[in-house]
Amino acid sequence: MSTITATFKTRTAAEDALEQLEAAGIMHDQISLVVTDSTRGKNFNIDTHSKADEGAAGGATAGGIIGAALGAVAAAGVIVVPGLNLVVTGALAGSLAGLATGAVTGGLLGGLIGAGVTEHEAKLYEKEVRDGAILLAVQAKSSDQKTIIKDILKRTDAYNLAA
Repeated sequence: MSTITATFKTRTAAEDALEQLEAAGIMHDQISLVVTDSTRGKNFNIDTHSKADEGAAGGATAGGIIGAALGAVAAAGVIVVPGLNLVVTGALAGSLAGLATGAVTGGLLGGLIGAGVTEHEAKLYEKEVRDGAILLAVQAKSSDQKTIIKDILKRTDAYNLAA
């Protein structure tokens, strides 16, 4: 399996990519999103007294990728890495979970490198996420799927595409 990564500057752009990935048969368990907690609040309209956005995202595609990925980001149950201001959902959550147990010094950079992202790309993504971007990582199950994912991300408003 290989991982294709890209950043998005807006939730709308990320949703467009997710819709196209879903139409191409990519499953929600192949997709990860990483945002800062402040980006999560700004782009996902988090109100700590309400779960309205979670319900709206969850109902958006009746259990599809957008509901699973964006609904998880909006939910309280995603991995929030203390000290790093990061919210992680999807397949990368396991790779980055160690950050919450004391490996804060490595930050997102160390977690991404540990997940197989090159150091150069990880540094770029760390900066982009800190500046408010949404990091999308998709695990391709085959070379054909990798090509499809890359083509979709090239057609959408993706930045810093790497495979």
